[in-house]
Amino acid sequence: MAQKHLKAVTKAARAIDAAREQLADAILEALDSGETVVDIGKAAGLGRSRVYELIREARQKRESAPPSG
Repeated sequence: MAQKHLKAVTKAARAIDAAREQLADAILEALDSGETVVDIGKAAGLGRSRVYELIREARQKRESAPPSG
């Protein structure tokens, strides 16, 4: 019985990770399109410092990712 609940926890954790990646990508796209950090934060319900943190993390991840194509 417990395994069923642990599988649900694992599935939810993966969904959170995927959502974080999608948010980071969306933030970078918004920033690249000219949106301000303040407006991005308002749209995401986040403060400026958290938006900057996500931008920094997303850029580092992009730079460390193997080239596509």
